[in-house]
Amino acid sequence: MISNPKFCPQCGTALVSQMIADRMRPVCPACGFVFYMNPIVAAGTLIEQDGRVALIKRGVEPGRHLWGLPAGYVEADETAEEAAVRETLEETHLHVELDGLLDAFSYGREPDRGVLLIYAAHMLSGTLEAGDDALEAGWFGPDDLPEVAFSTHSEVLHQWRAARAVAYRRATLPDVEVVAMLAGTYDLEPIYDYARLIGDADRELFVATDNGQVIGFAALFGDGAGQVATVEQVFVHPRYRRWGIGTQLIATCVSFAQEHELLAVEVRVPISNPGWTVYLKAGFRVSGFTNTYYPLHADQPETALFLTHSLGKSCET
Repeated sequence: MISNPKFCPQCGTALVSQMIADRMRPVCPACGFVFYMNPIVAAGTLIEQDGRVALIKRGVEPGRHLWGLPAGYVEADETAEEAAVRETLEETHLHVELDGLLDAFSYGREPDRGVLLIYAAHMLSGTLEAGDDALEAGWFGPDDLPEVAFSTHSEVLHQWRAARAVAYRRATLPDVEVVAMLAGTYDLEPIYDYARLIGDADRELFVATDNGQVIGFAALFGDGAGQVATVEQVFVHPRYRRWGIGTQLIATCVSFAQEHELLAVEVRVPISNPGWTVYLKAGFRVSGFTNTYYPLHADQPETALFLTHSLGKSCET
C-alpha cells in the first residue's frame, strides 16, 4: 500500500484532502483524480500431509525467527490464487494445488491495513525446504505447533487443530435425533428414516463429532449382494466446513467397504455441486452420468455424475 500520497500519479499536481463518499480522500485539484487508499492483499496456503502442516520460520521482520504459513503479497499481474501458489513455491520449494479458500482476514491498522486469504492446498511435488525469506521449514502435527508470528496464521492453525480433533464413528440410536434435525434444518434431499440405518445389515450411518456433538454424517447403502455400496448422503454443519471433515466422512465410508471386502463404493452428485471434486480427490473416478432423473421426483432434473471408487480388481464400472 502507498501511505500518505502527496502528488497525483497522473499529472504530478499536489494532492489535497476532500470529502468523497463520506471519507476524506486525497484528490487532485487539477485533473480530479481521486486516490483511494486500498488495503494490500496477501495470500498463503495451509498444506497438510499425513496429519501435519507445513510451516516456515521467518527470516525477515515482522515476526523474524517465528513460524508461519507460507504466504506473501499478491502482485498486480496475478490472481490471489496464483500468488498463493507462487509464494508457497518460493518459501517452501513445494509445488501445490489449491483445494479452496479456507478463510479471509483483515489485519493491521489504519492506514496500513491488509487482507489475507488463506487457501487449503495439497502437495504435487517437491521436498519441503526453506526458500526465500525463510530460515527453516518443517512439518508440524496438531500437538507440536511452534510459536507463530501472526494472529491470523494462529487462528487458521487453531481451526485446523480443532478439525483434526473431530472423531468419526458409526452412529447409534441416540445420534439419530440430531442427524434428523440437521437434515430437516438444511433441507437435505432425500430425507431418510435414519433410525432404520442403525443395525441394518446393508446400511450404515456414520457421524463426525466434536466434543461428543454430532456435526456431520454420511449414509452408506449396500446393494444386498455384498459387492457395491453407495454413499447416499454426506453432510457437514456449515460452521465446520472447509476443513476436510466431509472428506474424512467419505474416507470412513470407503474404509468400511474395504473392511467388508466390497468391490466398490459409488456416489451420484449433481454436476452443479462442486462437492463432486472432493470425491475425485478421495480416489473416486467418473464412471457415467444421467440427465433424466436426478434428483428423484424433481420437476426439473439436472445432470448428475456417477463416480466410483474401485476396491477390487473384478469390479466393472
